[in-house]
Amino acid sequence: MTNDEQTLSKVVPFLLAILVCDSGTVDQNSGKKTLVGIFDQVIARKFPTSRSLSVYFKLSDAQGKYKFRVQYAQVKTGKILAGAETRDVVTIESRLDIFDSLISFPMDLPIPVPEAGQYEFRLDANNMFLGRIAINALQAKDIEE
Repeated sequence: MTNDEQTLSKVVPFLLAILVCDSGTVDQNSGKKTLVGIFDQVIARKFPTSRSLSVYFKLSDAQGKYKFRVQYAQVKTGKILAGAETRDVVTIESRLDIFDSLISFPMDLPIPVPEAGQYEFRLDANNMFLGRIAINALQAKDIEE
């Protein structure tokens, strides 16, 4: 256990927003995030399939040091299919600050979508659950009928 992990905050942040998008960028000068292709459905001609994506989240009421993690799970089975986390420990100075971030599942590690159904992204900070967002995977022929 690193020194940073020993001093991680026990203050549970309040989740203001969580979105799934095709990709996102962070402006180096302003820190502003740009989200491209926000979605809540994956439509595929056949399963299994996979895709790269990003998860954006925004929170308040946090103070101290945090490691953020997103776990991707199939709702029907509860099985964790993928996960990603922030690279570094993030320090949030004041509970009045608003913090936002992007966690990406890149092209070289796309998330699997084994079958049609519901999947969710579960966000936690320092192993404390903050919230989730669900997406639905649909087969293209189900849409056309």
